[in-house]
Amino acid sequence: MTTPLPDRLLCQLELALLRDCGCTKTLARLEETAREQGLTGAEIDAALSGRSFEARGSVMLAFACALKEGRADLAANVRARSQALGMSEADLDSVAEYARRLLAPGS
Repeated sequence: MTTPLPDRLLCQLELALLRDCGCTKTLARLEETAREQGLTGAEIDAALSGRSFEARGSVMLAFACALKEGRADLAANVRARSQALGMSEADLDSVAEYARRLLAPGS
């Protein structure tokens, strides 16, 4: 998947969105990729719980998780918070598109 999002953030998104996939091989592969991208064990654990130590990353993870859960109200709230951090609509649109493709059946 080609996206303008940084690789570290993509790893965090994958961990957050696929944490409940039930496949230990998938989770092990995601964690290995995250480590290769320089994420620490604490950052991986945070991503697995839908959080990041970086403010922008945390907003993007919260947005993606809200979309996954079908929480339009929460997604709208996160969009409002993102503006306070100077994030663009394009940033969140990229997150939404990546999440949709990642969670699509057969991905």
